[in-house]
Amino acid sequence: MRIVDSGSTAGNNISGRKRAFAALLMAGVGFAALAPDAAMAQAATTAAAAQTPAADTSAAPDIVVTAQRREQKLKDVGIAITVLNAEQIKNLNINNATDIVRAIPNLRFNAYASSQVVFNMRGIAQNDYGDEQEPPVAVYQDDSYSSSMSSASFPIFDLARTEALRGPQGTLFGRNATGGAVQFISQQPTDHLDGYVSATYGSYNQAVIEGAISGRVAKDFDVRISGLYDRDDGYIKNVIPGQANRGANNHWALRGIFQYTPSSDFKAKLTVRYTEADHERQAGMYALSPSCPNSNLQGENLAADQVCSYWSAYNGNTPGAIATGYYNKSVIAWQGGNPWSIAATGDPYVDRQFFGATLRLDAHVGIFDLVSVSDYQHLNKFYNEMGDSQPEYSYVQGASYTPGPCPGLSSVTCYAPGTIFYQRNKTNQYSQELRASTAFGKNYLVFGAFGMIIDGTYGAKYATPFDSYDPTVNFTQRTESYAFFAQDEFKFNDHWKLIGGVRYWHDHKVGYYNASEYYSGFNMHYGPDGISFNDPTGTTTGGTITATPADARPNFSGATVRAEIDYKPSTSTLIYASYNRGSKSGGFTFSTGTPVLGQAVYDTINGIAYRPETLNDYEIGIKTSLPMHSSFNVAAYYYDYHNYQAFVQSGYTQVVRNLPAKAGGIEAEFTTHPIPGLTLQASGSWEQSHVSNVLLPDGVTLVRHDLPQAPEWSGSALIRYEFPLAGGNASVQADGLFQSSSCFTVLCAPVERESGYTVENLRFGFTPKGTQLDLSVFVNNVFNRAYRSYAYDGSLYFGSTESVYARPRTWGITARFHFGN
Repeated sequence: MRIVDSGSTAGNNISGRKRAFAALLMAGVGFAALAPDAAMAQAATTAAAAQTPAADTSAAPDIVVTAQRREQKLKDVGIAITVLNAEQIKNLNINNATDIVRAIPNLRFNAYASSQVVFNMRGIAQNDYGDEQEPPVAVYQDDSYSSSMSSASFPIFDLARTEALRGPQGTLFGRNATGGAVQFISQQPTDHLDGYVSATYGSYNQAVIEGAISGRVAKDFDVRISGLYDRDDGYIKNVIPGQANRGANNHWALRGIFQYTPSSDFKAKLTVRYTEADHERQAGMYALSPSCPNSNLQGENLAADQVCSYWSAYNGNTPGAIATGYYNKSVIAWQGGNPWSIAATGDPYVDRQFFGATLRLDAHVGIFDLVSVSDYQHLNKFYNEMGDSQPEYSYVQGASYTPGPCPGLSSVTCYAPGTIFYQRNKTNQYSQELRASTAFGKNYLVFGAFGMIIDGTYGAKYATPFDSYDPTVNFTQRTESYAFFAQDEFKFNDHWKLIGGVRYWHDHKVGYYNASEYYSGFNMHYGPDGISFNDPTGTTTGGTITATPADARPNFSGATVRAEIDYKPSTSTLIYASYNRGSKSGGFTFSTGTPVLGQAVYDTINGIAYRPETLNDYEIGIKTSLPMHSSFNVAAYYYDYHNYQAFVQSGYTQVVRNLPAKAGGIEAEFTTHPIPGLTLQASGSWEQSHVSNVLLPDGVTLVRHDLPQAPEWSGSALIRYEFPLAGGNASVQADGLFQSSSCFTVLCAPVERESGYTVENLRFGFTPKGTQLDLSVFVNNVFNRAYRSYAYDGSLYFGSTESVYARPRTWGITARFHFGN
């Protein structure tokens, strides 16, 4: 085995757990009976602070956050946090959850479609695209935890603010938050009429309608209803006549918040959310990228005059071609073609329906502030793509194909289907959290319990019909989880404070996995009722199954910890040092592909289950307020990973391997308002990381690589100036981001490395005198930079790299009318 450094720098009783969870849930439902007159008043100053425009230099507003499950000033919290308020979200033209990466240091995302998004924070992510996986950067919508990557991306509308908490959040946001947490907090109901209507028209015939209305509908009962509709023609041009463009939006969403406040000591709030994407062409958005495996079986770009010997038996030795024999220079970006064009047939699409309901009860009883959060989510998704970006025949299982005229398109040559990939996901999630907090003496204590059940039914296919490989997999996974947590803040005096917290968590998982391959007749089963396979070809011999049925119903548990000391030499400066231990539960890798030959079968079965990961984070930071309404925040961190969950592709199967990893870095944010109307913002980060003992696809070579999507340098900047114009108010804004090179996966094949890039955006806004109308014009990606938001080495499977390019230059015009107070 060669070692190479190629990096740049059986269980508890189920019925007992069910009873415990039911008791916790019933406690939450019955919580309202604790105090008939009860309530907890919501500080009106929070909403005001959250909506203060960045360029308002008449005062230095305190930004309010809830990073420790209570309202605090951002400058008083010893956590690396970035907050975007409602005005900033609007001015940055943020329309989807992933757009926030433009303004938050060390935050990126990985997505081959809008229905499958993984946030990456300080290099911490889960790149396994299986629907059963939970990401390590926790996403919350109004107290509701999103366990599925399929629900982590959603349209942004009517938000009060977004909070990004970097680093392990193991105590209060502890569910699998090793990388951090992102909170999306909606605008809340008002006791008076308030609302807005917004319309946008832009590139690719994009039309976005958004609006909200809020007010009091009965005594003590306030309601806010908001919604959005977004559609366009798609930014990836299909050059084959009659074939639809790709990368098109077609979704809508509604949210209702119903709030009852009968007294100053009790409040009940029900939040209902629904999102639907109907045949949205957010699938198969890959640019044609021919590639060929090298000696380590990792992809390298294939030159126009180069023949890939690995696929010569299938592509007829066609120079520059993918495995099926297709080649088209005009749509190959690195050969001078258009990265935002495609020449492909077929109908890739996503159907997605999401429903969520969250009941939050707040009460003040005696010395305690009590909170109950009961949440239900239902997700139904179907994703279908042809992943090879070529004109091809319609897929028929078992059919044989010969290149020839496409049916109905005689001038276009069709090829054998290269890859067929689909995912089905039907998930129900139930959770209940109870929290209590109290201040006594010099202490502020928060403690509580959390329980959750996730039931998922899944199906998938990752087939390459051109070489007679056609698997189908179906599986189920059930997660039962509970946790207990407590955190105390002890204030020695006005200068020193000590914070300590702990969270104990326990997960029980049960998985059933069935896979079959059409051509070979191979099939396998993995579950608590047994593990077996059948290979009619007789080629799978000589291995040993070490996995047992108990591995299909594992129990995982652990404790996460927070210890922090804060020093405030003055009211304007906070210096903090902390140790945070985060953890992410173990689980299963239920591959969308099925191994059919030799040792790979045993390796796959034995590698389905993986262990929890633990991250030890040592961090120091400074937050300070400066003259000219300025602020400067800086944090330095060192990460020491135990059993890092590294996603790798081995042959046709996906595996999560537990590996050692380390990272360290510095990040800084600066904001100033040097003169009235002028806002300057800048952020930057430096990081070095490595994952050791990464086994390459050749099964021999071990390497050390960086964490995925962890560039050494990255940052963002913004300049905004507001000024009077024609009796009204105008603004001009420029913002941008940059990052150095990085890799999309821990395997870091040559085709998965992305060069450094910068992206710039412009916006002009105008509010006519005496009106509540805002008009704006924006241009995103002003210089039309071509850079990828996703890349996956498919050279071993169909001779191409799945590359998704971020949107090209786009423009839009928005009119927004606010009504009420």
